[in-house]
Amino acid sequence: MRVSGKRIALGAAALSSALVIGIAGTASAAVGFHAVSTSGKSEIGGNYEYKYAGQADTDNPRGGGKSLYDGKFTNASATDRVGGDEVEAVLALAYDEYKNGVWSHKTNVVAVVNGTRTWTFAKKANVKAYACDRAVNTTRLLNCKAAW
Repeated sequence: MRVSGKRIALGAAALSSALVIGIAGTASAAVGFHAVSTSGKSEIGGNYEYKYAGQADTDNPRGGGKSLYDGKFTNASATDRVGGDEVEAVLALAYDEYKNGVWSHKTNVVAVVNGTRTWTFAKKANVKAYACDRAVNTTRLLNCKAAW
């Protein structure tokens, strides 16, 4: 158990360092992530990598100078931990997106359902991943818990 605690502390320290660097300016980081929904029925994990990609239009008062990031999720998975309960595992995202000179906040963006995939993203900020439950044949996300 002590080894696991050390690994968790080391991972948290690495993530904290990456976030602090990101707030301070030019940054890049590669971080492993893991979370379980609050019900314990769904689990997510994988690798998240991002890099500084510039700033939003500095002359635009609505987007003025906020940092933009490009990145990717690798082997990002959502795993149903309780078979036969009519609940799917979902890896959902929330992020800020800069488009046509305006920032918008996106939430509950479904990225993976009961599976694994890899994808890239561009010009986003404040990207967060969540482990969520979802009843089969519905769209409502339940019991979400942030991975970071």
